[in-house]
This record gives sequence, C-alpha cells and structure tokens, in this order.
Amino acid sequence: MDATTTGKTVYAQLTADDQQLGISNLEFELGSRDDVSAVADRMAGQASRSLLLHTENLEPAIYNRSAFLDAVSQLARTHAQARIWILLQDPREVVHSGHRLIELSRRLSTAIQIRRPSQEYRHFHESLLLADNGGYLHRKNPNRYEGVANFNDPGKVADWKKYFMEVWERSEPDAEIKRLYL
Repeated sequence: MDATTTGKTVYAQLTADDQQLGISNLEFELGSRDDVSAVADRMAGQASRSLLLHTENLEPAIYNRSAFLDAVSQLARTHAQARIWILLQDPREVVHSGHRLIELSRRLSTAIQIRRPSQEYRHFHESLLLADNGGYLHRKNPNRYEGVANFNDPGKVADWKKYFMEVWERSEPDAEIKRLYL
C-alpha cells in the first residue's frame, strides 16, 4: 500500500504472484484471460489435496495450457490422496478438439476424474475452480474473463464445495469421454 499526497490509500496492482493458497485472504477482481490463467495456474500449483473444477467446455485458453496441465500433473503425481474432479457441462467440443486435460485424466485416472452433471444441474453455467479448502476462482459468465478470486476464504469455498459435491454425487462419467478411453 502506498499513501498518496491527497491522503487516500492506494493499493498496489494485485497479481496472482502475490497470493498464497491458504494464507492470502483478499478477494480480487479478474478482468482478462491472462489474469484468469495466472490465478488458475497459481492455485493448481499450490494445491496439495484437491482441485474441483466446474466448467462448460474445459475452456482451452485457461485449462489446456502447459502451465496449468503441469501443475495438475504435479498435484496428481506428488500427493497420493489428491483428487482432481471435473464437472464438464458440454463434452462435445472437448472430445473433438483433443484437449490435453482429457489425455492427462486418462493417464492419471485414479486422481483425475471427469463427469457430466445430470440433467437437473445443467442450468448452472458458471465457471468455478476450488483449490483445497481455501481458494476459489469464480466467473459468472464463462464466455468472459471477468471474475473474482481469493486464495483463502474457507467459508465461501465450503459453500461452493457443498454445491459441487451435490452435483458430483448425482453425476456420472460422460459416454463420449468414456469412449476416448477405449
């Protein structure tokens, strides 16, 4: 923080590099693809137990990049009890585009699982990433890169996680994605 000559408090530009999962409790706004990608990479890279992702189509500009995929792979390989669970609304595009997260889930199927929400939950069109029990990245409109993130808000994460688990328990692996494994 810097104080200006007018007496107002001015906050320095907040970046994902400043944030620590489970420590930094400050909700901040995201406004670009680079912002969203940086937060997703940082959260995935710092997670030690879980990543829960709810997405329309695995948003390739965010989740099909080497930095994110490397962090997910590291989490799955380093932490034996890690779980990376993905609720994918529309698998058609992912199946046809060859998304690398699908391939990674094939190789690390114990840790990375992908399901399609049951019909009763397909009305939820927001993008959500939850890291461990503290961090979240939330975008109300998955077609835009505007959203909010916080690296340490266990209360909000618990609320989102409750919804995620409700949907997860009523979901099953998607037939199109299962065919990829054959």
